[in-house]
Amino acid sequence: MKDREWVVQYITDPKNVTKHSFLPLIHKTIIKRKFRADEVNPERNPSGKRKRIQTTPKDRHIYYASHLDGLIFSYYSHLLQEKYEDLLKNTNFNQSVVAYRKIPIVKGSDKNKCNIDFAKEAFEFILKSKNQKLSVMVADVTKFFDNLDHKILKQQWSKVLALPTLPKDHYNVFKALTRWHYVEEHRLFDVTKDTILVERPKANDSSEKERKRVAIKSKRYFREKGAIAYCEKDDFLKNHLNLVRQASTRKGIPQGSAISATLANIYMLEFDQAVYDEIQRVNGYYQRYSDDMILICPLQHQEHILKFIREEIDKLKLQIHPSKTKVYNFEKFHSLFKGFEVSETSGKINFNKTLEYLGFTFDGQRVLIKSAGFSKYYRSMKRSFKKSTSLAINSKNPDKRIFKSRLYKRFTYRGAQRKLIYRPSKTDATSYSPTKKYDWGNYLSYLNKVNESMRSLNGNDDIKKQSRRFWYKYHVLMKSHQLQVDSKLRKLAAKTNEV
Repeated sequence: MKDREWVVQYITDPKNVTKHSFLPLIHKTIIKRKFRADEVNPERNPSGKRKRIQTTPKDRHIYYASHLDGLIFSYYSHLLQEKYEDLLKNTNFNQSVVAYRKIPIVKGSDKNKCNIDFAKEAFEFILKSKNQKLSVMVADVTKFFDNLDHKILKQQWSKVLALPTLPKDHYNVFKALTRWHYVEEHRLFDVTKDTILVERPKANDSSEKERKRVAIKSKRYFREKGAIAYCEKDDFLKNHLNLVRQASTRKGIPQGSAISATLANIYMLEFDQAVYDEIQRVNGYYQRYSDDMILICPLQHQEHILKFIREEIDKLKLQIHPSKTKVYNFEKFHSLFKGFEVSETSGKINFNKTLEYLGFTFDGQRVLIKSAGFSKYYRSMKRSFKKSTSLAINSKNPDKRIFKSRLYKRFTYRGAQRKLIYRPSKTDATSYSPTKKYDWGNYLSYLNKVNESMRSLNGNDDIKKQSRRFWYKYHVLMKSHQLQVDSKLRKLAAKTNEV
């Protein structure tokens, strides 16, 4: 980027950040559909499973910063993260806080742990303690980012910096996150869609890029068209200030900024210390992944631990609601170690529901991928086939077949291998040269990695077996959508002949 030197000098100079005027954030709502088994209707689908019904969708409010503002947030997140890590080195709960951190798989390794490793550590602790009755509690802080208290956040921010109060540059960043303004993304797109700023290679020199304004009819074409911005800063300040709205300034920070995750960890410092100490006192286990936490303890301490974490979270003016808490008991039945859900309020046992954590289920015998992950992948497959069908029908290319190679690469084992990408050599037309880019595989790559990691717990390839039906479903979709293309083309040909 040609302005790199100027940007680095600007964002690393505290004087500039102190007087920097932050632009409004761009607000986007992500709606996540939820499906649950129909507990009321006993009717089953052809496979014998209970029919699923759609429940109330979950809305996630995400806020994006402008380019320069985002770089400032990212830089100050880096500064705070370094201080936070230095502070954690002298604590006993260093390994319990796992989200948004780089924790080496082993000391000195350049590879870091991920959700697979964190979940495995929790499951391993359960198995190591299977000679006693256990309680496993999975809790979720209610509307975490929306409810962070600004006074507490400021105190914790200063504490991490080891200063009595925030320096002027940090305070300006703090104000940008606690007194923020925003514009709705769809409204901003509506007023700028005819003049979206894009960056493309020059016609006669692909090594050089040029910027121009073009009309883009839908946001889903942004990547394809090379969009880089809705408009310039001066244009926004001159013509679009009427779109600006002010968020509530009483509590909360915007979720989605580059610094929000770091601030979330900083905010929970006292809570993490208190909970870790208490769970250690009863020979238990504590791990927190952002606003999700898992606590494991002997069964007789369950009620005390649940009460304790709610009292501690209340000190931070947050809440862990019973509806956001799942309780599971693990014990031996006829020499078989099993886990099952227990209602916190009624004590009702549900043997059909087992521990769910970080995308996995664990019943005391084996680890599996949650069905929701497969459902999301299958929905993505269906959307891609639908798009490929539309492109095949409407393409100007005389070959109207579905473009299969990309679909095979994205949704089958053929694209699951992670490898270095090679490009034709610039000096030798008969050879290929390695690039600095990697083909990271697809969802099946992730499944293979999970299977390898969890094999020591499962003793077999149960996780890999979960994906067996993908190959069959893939070809069912391929066949049906190719038939749709053929049918549509026959109809178009018939109309042409009639004319």
